Amino acid sequence: MIKIDSLKYISFFFFVAFGTELYSIHDPIYLCKGDGVVYFTDTTGRQGVPNSWDWVMEGGSPATDNKDTTDPVFYNTAGTYKTYNRTGFVGGGYDYDTFVIIVVDWPMPGFYFPTDTVYCKGAGVSVTLNTVSFPPNLKYLWSTGATSSSISVNTPGNYSVTLRVYADTNVCQTVTKQVNVTEALSPAVNLGQDKFMCQNQVFLLDAGAGTSYTYVWSPNGEVTQTLSVTLPGVYKVRVTNKDKCFSEDEINLQDSCPHYIFVPNAVSPNEDRLNDLFAKVWNFTPKEYTFRIFNRWGELLFETNDLNTGWDCKVNDSPVCQDIYIYKITYLDNDKQWYEMRGTFFVVR
Repeated sequence: MIKIDSLKYISFFFFVAFGTELYSIHDPIYLCKGDGVVYFTDTTGRQGVPNSWDWVMEGGSPATDNKDTTDPVFYNTAGTYKTYNRTGFVGGGYDYDTFVIIVVDWPMPGFYFPTDTVYCKGAGVSVTLNTVSFPPNLKYLWSTGATSSSISVNTPGNYSVTLRVYADTNVCQTVTKQVNVTEALSPAVNLGQDKFMCQNQVFLLDAGAGTSYTYVWSPNGEVTQTLSVTLPGVYKVRVTNKDKCFSEDEINLQDSCPHYIFVPNAVSPNEDRLNDLFAKVWNFTPKEYTFRIFNRWGELLFETNDLNTGWDCKVNDSPVCQDIYIYKITYLDNDKQWYEMRGTFFVVR
């Protein structure tokens, strides 16, 4: 409830005396919708003993009175109003006061506040209030002492925020919200120490089992708990639990077996199904590969990038002559280095 002295309660914009009359207009008074005001006259410094009052209170209930109000005047509708007062004194003379009353309907805005939430250990969490539009007179007070619209926490516990809507210094509305923040552990994943292996040797990698775990392996995107590996390389897995906390681990399987490529020095394409195809044999699988055949004059007769394709000793479906030919093998190995092999072989007819 606000109590207004017609002269002393509020500072005034101007104060003018004309003979036995005094006029004053006061600073605006801000009210929350539904607030009440008690108006009265303090005669200190005035013209004597008052004997009459006339109050007109726009927007107020009641709207008029012929004495100082002992009961409050309520303002239930938002708007800007004026209150006029004329006080008469014994022996003559009047004082006039004007008050500007600003009644604002500032209800608590709708806002989002999170339900109880979980954060991953070591990551922390941001607890945020969201609203379409916060009036400038909305203020926050968190249980941490913060006065911002959001806070970030990295300790489990109950956190609350109190919001207050103000009309000037008057609190119009208050609401308190609370959220319980708990800490979740990330899943444990360990693929073991780096190892040596040979191609076609099988390694079973296990990312560990857990309730509602999901898995993603790289480089190929498998989504199983275990992975059977037959090629050297670096393998990595991300394991995520039901709280969306994740852990990652990787293992480097290094190729430790010496690579060899066997290339025959002769081929006999006589369709007896014995040594009819010129092909190489190797104990590893290169990442990239090119196999070429040239005649003795350097003309390219055959080329392939298929690891399993050999040369049938034909050019344009016609058998080549018995002669010496040149092969060239270029490949990218698992050590990310390019290698080249050259040699000659004999086609026997």
